[in-house]
Amino acid sequence: MALLLSIPAIVVPSLPAASQVASTLLNPLVAAWIKSEIGEVENLKVQIAGSDQQILQGLIPEAQVSGDNLSYQGFQVSRIALDGQNIQLNVGQALQGQALRLIAPVPVAVRMLLSQADLNQTLQADLVREQLAQAQVSLPIGGTEVPFLISDPNVTLEPGQLRIQANLTTPEGATVPVTLTTGLTVQNQNQLLLVNPTWISEGQALPIPGLNNLAIQLDPDVNVQKLELQQGQILYEGSLTIQPEELAATAG
Repeated sequence: MALLLSIPAIVVPSLPAASQVASTLLNPLVAAWIKSEIGEVENLKVQIAGSDQQILQGLIPEAQVSGDNLSYQGFQVSRIALDGQNIQLNVGQALQGQALRLIAPVPVAVRMLLSQADLNQTLQADLVREQLAQAQVSLPIGGTEVPFLISDPNVTLEPGQLRIQANLTTPEGATVPVTLTTGLTVQNQNQLLLVNPTWISEGQALPIPGLNNLAIQLDPDVNVQKLELQQGQILYEGSLTIQPEELAATAG
């Protein structure tokens, strides 16, 4: 889920390839495999390196993938680049028209760029909303304690923090407009932690104890190494272990 990316523009460099035949056959298969898994992605580029013998035996020494505007299970990413090594696939079967499958888990280095629009979309993903709603917060006016269930978020990314304007839904179904700021950091390489969340109300900054140090749990196969909040964007670097799973990509 996470996920994951020197990124103002991601370009897949050419790799030293001992073979043009097998990699040329396999590139579109891998592209179809990726699209079937994530649903939506633009400008998808796949670069495979390896000899004919290695690739036809199902071993890809190195593969690089990049794409723009990726959408996966409600999460949105403006740019993503992946770099995997020693990938084992059922290449022989796939070239005969069977589903392309990963045979063994593979760790993949990930770099991502997320824009403000990406984050607005991601805040409404079911996984994120469910975890945020587990926190109980006191409203800045009236002090009523409610689950932190927000809708229509408008996020502004600033250096070191993000500012969120949203509607918070009360248990009675009423919506309350709120504004808050918070930092965001990484904990245990597998959690995102809210840091010093604060209501902004009538010109005052009020701490939100119910959100302070709230940990958002990521997929266990995700490892976050760097998360940097910049003006208008978030830069992310980490790794992802992709588990074997049959994917609906075929040669035809």
